[in-house]
Amino acid sequence: MVVKKNITTDMPNAEGVEPADKKSKSTIKYPPYVNAYGAIPKLFLEISKASVPPKFTQDFMDTVLELRSSSHRALIPLLKKLNFIDAANTPTEAYRNYRDETQRESVMAAQIRFAYSDLYKANEYAHNLKKEELQSKLRALLGAAEDDPIIPAVIGTYLELAKLADFKQSSSAPKIASPSNVSEKNADEGVGYPRHLGSGSLGLSYTINLNLPATTEIEVFNAIFKSLKEHLLDN
Repeated sequence: MVVKKNITTDMPNAEGVEPADKKSKSTIKYPPYVNAYGAIPKLFLEISKASVPPKFTQDFMDTVLELRSSSHRALIPLLKKLNFIDAANTPTEAYRNYRDETQRESVMAAQIRFAYSDLYKANEYAHNLKKEELQSKLRALLGAAEDDPIIPAVIGTYLELAKLADFKQSSSAPKIASPSNVSEKNADEGVGYPRHLGSGSLGLSYTINLNLPATTEIEVFNAIFKSLKEHLLDN
């Protein structure tokens, strides 16, 4: 006699759909993370001190930044996801700006918002949340299980990066005053703009090349400069 048994598993059903209460880690798109997130402070400290390399390579990390552990190799993909280096491992403008002490923290804040955009869409003040709150928020966003082992690494990475950022500062480029923003007083004084010529409202500047005749007669020179003054300089 053959006895049939019903066996219950967590395998996908006949239609290839997983149980509604679980989501495979392979289908989750996690925000940037590294397991060795304790090395992040040293990484960016050394970046701020070292000159900008043509390419951010493993050899550069080993010899210049002195990050030689095999676990540090994941820091290069992390820099790519933060847009500090591009797909060809070339340092970006953000990388260069981060080395400027006056804008370092605001640059980091901008790159964090970029790399963790989904988290900031859910809460624009995510950096103010506590660790447990961040983990709960991220699990809900990703549909991850309560015991998902990657979530702590994501949050650990995020928190180490956030320690290097100032979210209160603006990371936008400084605004350049347009002519309409300059007071009449400054415009008349020629602050940042050409001084007006004559009584017109349009400011122009030009160069005059004058070829003088080969003569020793002073009257000729006087006539030339008088005509120049009357017809060009005084208008």
